[in-house]
Amino acid sequence: MIQEVNVNKLLLPLAAVVLVAAMLASGCGGSAGATGQTSSLADPDAKQVTVEEIAKDPEAFDSVIVTTEGDYAVGYCSACFLLKDGVYSVRVEVSDTAPLPPESKLHTRMQVTGKIYVAQGSPNIVADNIEYK
Repeated sequence: MIQEVNVNKLLLPLAAVVLVAAMLASGCGGSAGATGQTSSLADPDAKQVTVEEIAKDPEAFDSVIVTTEGDYAVGYCSACFLLKDGVYSVRVEVSDTAPLPPESKLHTRMQVTGKIYVAQGSPNIVADNIEYK
């Protein structure tokens, strides 16, 4: 006996697996919680820079620990969000010490401290500390 298979029922789980794999490959999907708690252990030796400085010359800050300030613009996934200051922005990856801000903090001013890395020409900060202003 031949049983008819609904292809859509097979493709939907496959699409979900592909999406999760893509998010993990791009740095989204870490182990950060969504509690909105922050650490008060900002690195005193971090270089004070603006989001604009980082966005205009990301290579100059590659592997540098910085502190910058901007507005929580949008959450990309469970482990990253966009920090924006005017027309400039930088992607921030959260960590165990600096979890993803809750939605209630959208458009809130914050200070982020962490190490920058550049991927495909775009700056990213791996946050060690997030403080709300």
